[in-house]
Amino acid sequence: MKKERIYILPTRMGGYLNGLIFLMFLLSVGYSNNLLLIFTLFLFGLNLIWVIQTHFHLHGLKFGSVQVTDNFAEDLTSVSIHWKKAPEGPLSWDLLLDKVPVKTFHNTKERSDAHLVFPKRGVYQFSKLKVSTSQPFGLYRAWITFNVDVTAYAYPVKAKDLGVLPSTPSHTEGEISTMNKGPHDVWNLGPYQGEESRKISWKHYARSGELVVKEGEELQEAEVKFELHGPTEGQLSQLATQLVYCSDKSIPFSLKTSSGKTEHQLRECLKELAKC
Repeated sequence: MKKERIYILPTRMGGYLNGLIFLMFLLSVGYSNNLLLIFTLFLFGLNLIWVIQTHFHLHGLKFGSVQVTDNFAEDLTSVSIHWKKAPEGPLSWDLLLDKVPVKTFHNTKERSDAHLVFPKRGVYQFSKLKVSTSQPFGLYRAWITFNVDVTAYAYPVKAKDLGVLPSTPSHTEGEISTMNKGPHDVWNLGPYQGEESRKISWKHYARSGELVVKEGEELQEAEVKFELHGPTEGQLSQLATQLVYCSDKSIPFSLKTSSGKTEHQLRECLKELAKC
């Protein structure tokens, strides 16, 4: 099994410290100042200890898996990282999935819970997870890179306004009737017993004044049909917002893509928008 390497470089403050130690060494040798030389060697020894301490914050870290939730661009997206093994001590890391920063808010030896923000809409195929730390004193930064294979969808940014939904043909206030006819194309009617108003035969009521309901009738809301034809980014955002609205309100909907494919599930529809 390939063992990932841990790399260490000084931070800006660490660079200043190393420069100071080097300058002190030159002065102590140039002026034959033994006291300054002893102090310089003491700082050099401390510096090595700080390097080792930073290294041990990543030493033994073994990657397991990572899951990134599909979400809307510019929204907080959940990230879950599982570790096979983690080092002892405070678990404080900075993470990068390729070039996207990942902010951890809960770390254990088995798992890190975090979130990221997709900068824009699209399909993200992550291949590298970079784990870095500048603990304990911020003088050195150590990092290690793991190979990953994760695909995540960033849906279009949600629009502020819902806009107008595509109009759909309907029989009664946005409803479609699928009716079972009786003999001689006459609707089967039954007595009204407190059913929903949409099941009442209003034509019969207008003629006779008697409330009856249509039996064997199945009513369902009209399906809102969306289509993709080279939309702009703003139109994609509007479309994504409308799809979520229809899903939340249990309004049947479909999305016809530019390739002619029709999707009915919200997640699949949003993925199609992400791939545009």
